This record gives sequence, C-alpha cells and structure tokens, in this order.
Amino acid sequence: GGKVRGGKIYGEWPGLAENQLYKGRDLAITTDFRDVIASVLMKHMNLSDGNLERVLPGYASKQKLNIIS
Repeated sequence: GGKVRGGKIYGEWPGLAENQLYKGRDLAITTDFRDVIASVLMKHMNLSDGNLERVLPGYASKQKLNIIS
C-alpha cells in the first residue's frame, strides 16, 4: 500500500554458519511477527492499546516498528 515505508529490512541477521543456525540446520527466528501485526493494527487501523490486547492477548511489544506513515 501507499502508506507502507519500504526500503528497509527489519530484524537481525545471525548468519548461516552451523553454530548460528537453529538446531544446526534452520535459520534462527529473529522477528516476532506480532510486532509487525501490532504496528499495522495500531498505525493503519487506529486500534487502541486496549483493543490490541483483545486481538493479541498476552502480547508485549518488544520493538516498535515504524513501517506505516
């Protein structure tokens, strides 16, 4: 969409060395996609913190993503 701020990669890159892989074989998860979903719901859909708790129960934001203008 037009309000998405593109051109930036979010997350961390742990690398592909065997000791950096999850269980020695899979790329490690570095992004909690609830952070992405919460950003969209709050910035684009104007969802309040109280309503966000109803959508994502028990979720506590680990990072604020500035992906929506």
